[in-house]
Amino acid sequence: MKKKNRWQWVIHAILAVLAIISLVASISNLYGPKLINGWISQVTEDSTSDTSTGMNNMAISNNANEDDGSEVTNALAAQRLIVHNATDGYEAIYDLDAIRGFKTIVSGFEYESSYEEDSAYNIRNYADSQEFIEGKLTNETPVNLFLADVLTLPADLQEMAISSYIYILGTDQVYLVNDAENIAYGLTVTNKASEINETTSNFLDDHNHALTPVVPVNLADSLTYVSTEENQLNHLTYLQERQPNTYFLNHFFERPEDIHDYSLNSIARYYTEGRQLTINMETFEVTLLQNVGEEAATSLNSQVTATSEAIGDILPDHDSWLYAEYNGNDGDIINYRKYVNSQPVFGNNYVAKTQFVMSGDEIKNIYLSSLTIQTQVSDLSESYTIMSGVDALNLLNNAGYANQDISELVLGYRWVQNPESSRLVELVPSWHVQMDDEWYMLENLVDMSRYPSLATRYTETGETVDLSVYFSDLGDPVSEEAVKTAVEEDLSATLSAEELSASTESTVEADASANVEEAN
Repeated sequence: MKKKNRWQWVIHAILAVLAIISLVASISNLYGPKLINGWISQVTEDSTSDTSTGMNNMAISNNANEDDGSEVTNALAAQRLIVHNATDGYEAIYDLDAIRGFKTIVSGFEYESSYEEDSAYNIRNYADSQEFIEGKLTNETPVNLFLADVLTLPADLQEMAISSYIYILGTDQVYLVNDAENIAYGLTVTNKASEINETTSNFLDDHNHALTPVVPVNLADSLTYVSTEENQLNHLTYLQERQPNTYFLNHFFERPEDIHDYSLNSIARYYTEGRQLTINMETFEVTLLQNVGEEAATSLNSQVTATSEAIGDILPDHDSWLYAEYNGNDGDIINYRKYVNSQPVFGNNYVAKTQFVMSGDEIKNIYLSSLTIQTQVSDLSESYTIMSGVDALNLLNNAGYANQDISELVLGYRWVQNPESSRLVELVPSWHVQMDDEWYMLENLVDMSRYPSLATRYTETGETVDLSVYFSDLGDPVSEEAVKTAVEEDLSATLSAEELSASTESTVEADASANVEEAN
């Protein structure tokens, strides 16, 4: 009898453990793992400890180490490395690992505290007579994305923005260049010449196979480089995934019980005092608006530091998102772009661009998408052959777009829904053109039916790719980054705190189960 009772006790214990596990799993599915972690943290942390983060007390963790700038510099999106020599002229490397590798080499040099100032025009004329390696960056790139410890630079240069850095091979000279401002600063490297030469020589030997011929061209904002030969790039297919609403609720709000749910039809809206989260359930755009304090004096360096840390916290595939550009014309706007296979991705409704609106060093608004692509369907990949950059620029000129109207021309991917399955996303290779802060696919600016010999074709068969299968607006000047819906841009235009408190609408906590079921 005692043996039987002992086995009954063991069975009851096992059932109790399974019940606890089931309860924890249910709560985790309902509220997400961060809430569980929060409960655990409350047991071990002092109740008066400061839980604020770099995102204005959002309920997210700040994983970046403030004493180590390596996480921030990894967000650098150099467009290409340019190698110039007397024999081969200009050649480019597009591989991001190689670009980061050379940036690590140059940013690791030790520099004298003094510098020489000159015009970008003069330095480029001088460099054209030398052999050099240039890191061509996006315009307005803060110098702390180039160099983790900006304090190693002269004080006057620690807050500058650059469009290129140039190392003159075989010398101790590095130039930080801002083409838009027509200014350049010459730095002197203090490392041993033999060490510098060996390091740079080894780098070129390792990446010689990746060199592609290019030519320099002057566009609206700066000098850039375009390919002289046809390009081969794979058309890629990915499974489309979506982060559920609860994922963003747990990232942007600290107390679920204080969130008010004003969702209606296809728009999910969540409020607390001073903060609004809107999710469009048709386009899956995600918009966070929040009140912040008065704008304080700041720098592009510190703004990019704050936003790159936020990218690391918010986006599950954050390693593929890189700093893209700064736009100060419409306020302090910082953009990050998704990269796949070292190529930028473009698409509607923020699927490939995350945008931050800043107030000083504080994040005021965030625009992003809940859609993600992380799993490639490899057997659907096909190689495309795309015209050279020289041909693309000539077509734009012939269509009436002068170089002075074009800010940038890059080869990248257009994100488009698979026409047969909503579960699949196609990344279609194409040239992309930036004009007036808007990005366009080349085929949306040029009628390619007039130039059949330059149309994109399948590499294996040589047959022309029918892009109309994916795009119904070919030939129309349609922005790649168009947003199909609009939300309030200011919290003052939405419900007040008093209205929120007086509301009888259900809270997120009461509707959490429905939201999870809807998200799945």
